[in-house]
Amino acid sequence: MVRRTALRNATCYPTFGSMNAYRIPPGRVTRVSELIRAPGKKAKASVTISRGLLDAADDVAGAAGRSALVERAVRVYLHRLVRRARRERELALLNAYAPRLNAAAERALADQADLEDL
Repeated sequence: MVRRTALRNATCYPTFGSMNAYRIPPGRVTRVSELIRAPGKKAKASVTISRGLLDAADDVAGAAGRSALVERAVRVYLHRLVRRARRERELALLNAYAPRLNAAAERALADQADLEDL
């Protein structure tokens, strides 16, 4: 019982795999995509992360430096969000046109000759 109470009251922080709550609004996908690819001047940023994650980042970054690792991680993550937004848009379009596309496919199949007729 104690464990359930502790879990119920625990603060949950999203991990990389559970960050599905982040979405790019449809009208901003192109802009975010352009910003990801555009080279720009460096800007200082202050980010608070867990000590263990910071130590791991330092171990992995090595000579390239922590900032380069964080910049690359953010760029990769935003690129994934852009891809997901585009896939969702394409799926919505396919679903919207599905009846028309299916009817056209059925007509094309009906026009084909059977192999036995050849």
